[in-house]
Amino acid sequence: MLSELPSEIIYHIAIFLPTASALASLAQTCRRLYRIITAEDARIFRAFVQSRFPSIETPPFWKDAAQALTSRSRALDRHAIIGRFVIPAPDAKKVGSHRAIRGDNPTLGYRPAIDSYEVWTGGSWADRKEVLAWGAADQLALRIRKSGHHPDEQWLMFNDLEHISSYDDICGVHLLRPEHPSKDVEKENIIFGRLCGDLVHISISPDEGTHEYKQTFVTNRTELDRTDMSDGPDPILAAHFYNGSIAFFHTTTGESKVEPFAVLKTVPEELARHKFSKFLSPGRIAAGTGDLSNSVTVYNITPQEVTRYREIGVDIEDLYGIDGVTRRAHVSSVAPLHTTVQMGGSPGDLFLAGWGDGVVRLHDLRSDKPYENTFRDTIDNSPVYGILPFGHDRFLVGAGADAIVKIFDLRMPKNTYNYLDARLSSIDRPATTAEGGPQTNGTLRPFIPNPPRKDFSIFISHRPPTNSIRPLARSSNRNRPYRGPIYTLSSPCPSSPTVYAGIVDGVFRLDFASTDDLTDPRRRDWYETNLALGLNMRDESESTPVTKRTLPLSGYERPSPEEMHRSAKLRVQKPFSLLTEEDVRNEEETGWDRRWLRLEEDGAWRRRE
Repeated sequence: MLSELPSEIIYHIAIFLPTASALASLAQTCRRLYRIITAEDARIFRAFVQSRFPSIETPPFWKDAAQALTSRSRALDRHAIIGRFVIPAPDAKKVGSHRAIRGDNPTLGYRPAIDSYEVWTGGSWADRKEVLAWGAADQLALRIRKSGHHPDEQWLMFNDLEHISSYDDICGVHLLRPEHPSKDVEKENIIFGRLCGDLVHISISPDEGTHEYKQTFVTNRTELDRTDMSDGPDPILAAHFYNGSIAFFHTTTGESKVEPFAVLKTVPEELARHKFSKFLSPGRIAAGTGDLSNSVTVYNITPQEVTRYREIGVDIEDLYGIDGVTRRAHVSSVAPLHTTVQMGGSPGDLFLAGWGDGVVRLHDLRSDKPYENTFRDTIDNSPVYGILPFGHDRFLVGAGADAIVKIFDLRMPKNTYNYLDARLSSIDRPATTAEGGPQTNGTLRPFIPNPPRKDFSIFISHRPPTNSIRPLARSSNRNRPYRGPIYTLSSPCPSSPTVYAGIVDGVFRLDFASTDDLTDPRRRDWYETNLALGLNMRDESESTPVTKRTLPLSGYERPSPEEMHRSAKLRVQKPFSLLTEEDVRNEEETGWDRRWLRLEEDGAWRRRE
């Protein structure tokens, strides 16, 4: 019998169970299994988390971590998504003068640059602090939200300019993490840049509503395109200018005026220039040029210099879009996959890149091939504006048109390169986890569930409420569905169920949580306490404050490349308040979250304005 097996065998079997609830059910079988499962501060849950989610670091609240991560994974499988806007509170604390006089009349809304982080502040999974910041035109919006035993929320709006125009819009925002040497414990430190070339580090006191300039990064007022900052104990700031040059700054020098330690310039004899750049790791950065022979150039970074490491090019035949038209070799987005170290590689070896044909390609610097795999939306070939790895096996894509957020599963393509293979082929002997976990055979592939293939893309068709930050001149568009780009994507931490998406004039929040978890009386309290989603599922009427209102989403199932003759299936959500027993049965039969309306016969569809 199972209960009579030695504890180490039970321990080894248990880590291959697919969910945390399966572990809990095993513990309820008998007293002996309960003692084994809960021994050593739930040691078995620690092994479960580290084996099932190897690339996600969590605090040592192992049972809650297992519950949170498996819940999110289950929600992703079911496409259980909750959509809401993030709106600054009307009583947000004003920091700075806020006496600016606008000198122009912009016809387009602002493009929010977003950053967020989350840290644990107490002795449970629920005790967390999440900080969200974005550039709202020329202002900086900052929200500090605490959950757990001492919940609290603070809103601040910063701006101290006297005269403003569209060139003062913020195009890059970076929150300094608590481990940064320059971070004040009771304050929030932010590095942000404006289009006009201003690039500064400020410290804001949330309680006092005051600010202090800590550093100015010397750009000679060169017009900024975007900024990026690396991870690690000594983060490097990269300023990407519209002229194609990239300047690199140390952020831990303590100097009030920081000069760049290196600058990448466009070589005059080269036709291509740097059009996009993104850190792959603290020691590497990738830059896109748009040229076929060196579409992506990877540079190594040392404290003194930046040197060229690898050039990646493609053939023109690789860039045919779904409409048969050849696209440019323009790389518009890059995101590193942080699984490489666990597989024996170096940080930055593995990354995703969005190309001009709307395809996301997986690149592995350990391989001689230009790319290892492709991920394509067979319905939409819009440019890729943002890529966000989410969980350990998915990533999200923000499209450059039609308000589309695309969900891709790294496990799903058939007969393709699997980035987990690199880990397995490099292990010739039994391995032990860093925490002393169970040994596994190097030829044994980790258990990965493979749900039915349901490639999915979401429409964020809601427009943000009318705001006073910078109202659109073309007010007639306010009553029409949003059809613009998804400019940025941000998630507070690798274990968070939340993604913030930047659209024109606003920030939209996507939470991945299953409806049955949120509504089941036996589980509701845990999810309300530990996920802190702040949902109001009972009142979703127009009178509900927009910051608390859940907005129905729509989306389409993407046909696979082998099913291009099939029509895309449009799905629409219904409000929580209108759910019925029929929706519950539909969820059980189809595997889709119960908020998605049941599909009838296959049929073509067209979106109507």
